[in-house]
Amino acid sequence: MIDMQLIGGVLTALAVLVGLSIAISLAMWATSSVTQTGQTPPGGIRRDPPRQPQPDPDDARELVLV
Repeated sequence: MIDMQLIGGVLTALAVLVGLSIAISLAMWATSSVTQTGQTPPGGIRRDPPRQPQPDPDDARELVLV
């Protein structure tokens, strides 16, 4: 026969698990709503293209002897 104390322990453990899952869900929801700063760009994270090297200003002024 099923022991009433065993059923009580199982129901207590189940209630604790449900309570913890609700608490974790609420914490994650609160964190996401607080840290939301702006709209993310569509398509995920974009990396900046490599920059083209800028010409050295000293190279543009060459000494020309006439």
